[in-house]
Amino acid sequence: MVATLPTRSRGTGRAGVPPLLDKQLRTRHLRALAAIPHDLHMALIWLGRGPLATSPLLPLPVRRALLRLGGVKLGAMVSGLDRCYFGSPNVSIGTGSYINAGLWVEGAGHVEIGGDCMFGPQVLILTSTHAVGPDAEISRRSEFHGVRIEDGCWICARAVIQPGVTIGAGAIVAAGAVVTADCEPGGMYGGVPAQRLR
Repeated sequence: MVATLPTRSRGTGRAGVPPLLDKQLRTRHLRALAAIPHDLHMALIWLGRGPLATSPLLPLPVRRALLRLGGVKLGAMVSGLDRCYFGSPNVSIGTGSYINAGLWVEGAGHVEIGGDCMFGPQVLILTSTHAVGPDAEISRRSEFHGVRIEDGCWICARAVIQPGVTIGAGAIVAAGAVVTADCEPGGMYGGVPAQRLR
C-alpha cells in the first residue's frame, strides 16, 4: 500500500522539507532517465576516490596513486588510507598525516587537512548542508561549506566535523564528538556538540 501525502504548493510557510509536487511525481520516470549521467559520475567517484581505490588489498603506494588520479591532493608520506571515501576532489592532505580506516569526506566542499595530523577510524567530515528558511522550510538543494583542519591535529574515532568548521593547529577532538563550531589551536574538544574540555 502506497501512502498518499497531501498536496501543497511551495512557499506555504509550513516547516520541514517540502513534498514533491504532483508534476514532479508524474515525470518521475523521465527524471530517473535524466539522472543516469549523475549516477555514472557517482560510480566513477566510487572507483577513483572510494573504497575500491582505498582497498587494503592494494599496496599503499597504489592507493595514493589512485587517489591522486581521482583529484585528491596528497603530501608526502600520507599513510593509512584504508577503505576511505572522498566525495570531493577538493581535498588536500598534508605531509606526514595518518588517515585511519573509514574516513568519509562527504559533499563537494573544500577540505584542507594540514600536515602531521592523525585521524582515528570512521571519522566523518561533512561539507554539505541545506538552507532553512525563516518559516523553517528546508531547502532540497545542497549548499557547500569548506572544512579546514590545521597542522598537528588529532581527530579521534567516529568524530563528526560539520560544514564550515576550522580546527586550529594541534587541537584534539575526542572520540564521538560532533564539532559544530571552530576549535581553538591546542585545545581539547569533546561532546555533542563539542565543547572545549581543556
